[in-house]
Amino acid sequence: MKIGKGLNFSQLKNIFSGIFSGRLVFWIAMSIVFLSLIILLFVYIYPLSNQYRISHKALEDLSVALEKYALKKNIYNNTWIESKKLEKDLYEEEIGKCRSFLKGRDDLLETLFVIGDTEKGFTKIEDEALWKNEYVKRTSALLAKIRAHNIAISEGVLPFQSWGYDIPVWDTILPVQKNFWIIEALVHVATNTTGITRIKEIRFREVSSSYDSSFAHLYTVVPVTLAVELRADCIEFLLYEILRSDIPFVIEGISIVSTDKNLNPGSPGEDENILIRDTNHSVSYPVIGVTIDAYVIDYKT
Repeated sequence: MKIGKGLNFSQLKNIFSGIFSGRLVFWIAMSIVFLSLIILLFVYIYPLSNQYRISHKALEDLSVALEKYALKKNIYNNTWIESKKLEKDLYEEEIGKCRSFLKGRDDLLETLFVIGDTEKGFTKIEDEALWKNEYVKRTSALLAKIRAHNIAISEGVLPFQSWGYDIPVWDTILPVQKNFWIIEALVHVATNTTGITRIKEIRFREVSSSYDSSFAHLYTVVPVTLAVELRADCIEFLLYEILRSDIPFVIEGISIVSTDKNLNPGSPGEDENILIRDTNHSVSYPVIGVTIDAYVIDYKT
């Protein structure tokens, strides 16, 4: 009996030891699996879930935008795209025309004197001494033209350059050449305008009162002032001649003053009292003094 009891307890002990040993291994294995799942969740699944959430939100926003776009009446389809391409081509064509126009207006300012040659025809003057000689000839011709139109002018009114016996260099010639074309244009304005009796002043100014320097990459300006005396009823013709000139003038301001003079159309010239005081009751025209501040556009083409 004692031996049987000993065997029974030993067997029970072995049985329970086996059971508990097996459960321990099972729980250890389950813990490892659970830990692996946690690591997998935080390392792989959670980032993917976050990306999915962001993508889902973006798709929802896009869907809302597309729904709003679908409700619009103007859908940018192929027909609309082709029309815009045609519109772009038309704009570029018009811009090209504008550039050609501006270049044409600027060509005269950038031109040097030319002289006639029996063999070569008209050629640009490239010698400084020849240019100076041509400049002197042309300034004298302008003064003669003014006097031929019975327009009074005092000596030194036209701002011509004088070098004496010196020969100018090209750095000096180029701006003087540009100024000459402007003076010549204003003389043409004066001689083409009926009623001008005197040129009081043509003067180049340092700055313009209305030029916007933010456009300096497109053009600069040459400010100039013209002061004349003319019949009061001829001022519109003066402005017309300035604006139709080949030189691109922009008028900034005009001032008009009375001269207390009258122009008698029956008198032949100023030297014979064409400018008279209105002491009788004959037909006469009041003479006014007009000062025009303007600038010339110098395009960068």
